[in-house]
Amino acid sequence: METAPPANVAEAEGALARRAAAGDEAAFEDLVVKYSRPILDYCRRLVGDVAFAEDLAQETFVKFYLALPTFDPSKAVSPFLYRIAHNHCLDWLRKKKVPTVPLVWKDEAGEGLREVDAPDLTLAPDELVERAEVREAVDEALASLPPTYRGALIMRHREGMSYEEIAEVLELPLGTVKARIHRGREKLQQKLAKYV
Repeated sequence: METAPPANVAEAEGALARRAAAGDEAAFEDLVVKYSRPILDYCRRLVGDVAFAEDLAQETFVKFYLALPTFDPSKAVSPFLYRIAHNHCLDWLRKKKVPTVPLVWKDEAGEGLREVDAPDLTLAPDELVERAEVREAVDEALASLPPTYRGALIMRHREGMSYEEIAEVLELPLGTVKARIHRGREKLQQKLAKYV
């Protein structure tokens, strides 16, 4: 069963948020430093474009700063911040009318940019190639899902968020979140049938 963040983490973040809302720039900077990479990664995975994700992540922190007076400092910051990022990215996707977004990004030369994982030297080269192909197939299958499923799956499996945290971020009942993740997994399984 998933658990909420330890009370001391929520309390420490709540204290930082309270100080930031009162105008303490160092407290806000501490929160930005802690969450900038995870929020940028989440935006990038959701919209599929590195440059736009950077803008969306930066705008997320601006919205977060403006929303600090409404934040409940007795709660953890991450669900509040992810909710802002999620809604902001979905708004951007709706405006762009992008039905699906690839999770493999192209640079100016047309070559794919991917996250770099350290190679497992215990595997044979053909096994490394097979793993890379499976990872690419998973990314493509995930990118083809509707944003409602894609966002929930990314939060659960890539960001490691609990069902409860996802429900809080998406402002949905826990059962709806579980259903979205279940349906998203089923759709992924169908798309990846040859690898399963």
